Amino acid sequence: MIRLYLLPFFFCIALMGESLDRTGPYISLGGGYTSFIDDGRMDASNLNHGSNINLIGGAFINKYLSVELGLDYFTPFTNPDNENMTELYFADAAAKAHYAFWRDRIDLYAAFGAGVVLWKETLNDKFQDDKAGSLRADLGVGFRALEWLTLNIGYRRYFFTLDDNYQSKDANGKEEYNFDRYHMRADAAYANIEVQF
Repeated sequence: MIRLYLLPFFFCIALMGESLDRTGPYISLGGGYTSFIDDGRMDASNLNHGSNINLIGGAFINKYLSVELGLDYFTPFTNPDNENMTELYFADAAAKAHYAFWRDRIDLYAAFGAGVVLWKETLNDKFQDDKAGSLRADLGVGFRALEWLTLNIGYRRYFFTLDDNYQSKDANGKEEYNFDRYHMRADAAYANIEVQF
């Protein structure tokens, strides 16, 4: 129990140290709570929420700017009313702007990137997988406990469009070509541990 009381004390001591260097490569691993807006594709008014795991590798160009490559896996989203299911994987590159203060111990950041979403789904008893372009936006704050160790807490949003082409028969039995476009969004509230080299 005494450790719990000493934790804020050691955190304050760490914040009173010298300014920290923010240059060079880093890697981070984390996860969080996710949601998915499917634009009606899975015929659900409310999809279940899930979780994600993300791995990011990047490099600080200076204390205000870094670039990174990210991988993000979202656990499957299911429709509680039927068997429809969607699983999402994201890979992207992003630029991240930083504003560090309090001797560089606290870092506010915003990122914007582009990449690809790979998706697998079971929709109305049919399985399919495909890929599409995606955009990523991040907002967050980093707490630097040690020169090489940071805890990031943030919110990430992916935007992407899925096209669905299918054939069906009209009332007269004639084959017709159909095209649907779904504007989708996946969100994650996350925490990750970042190690700088």
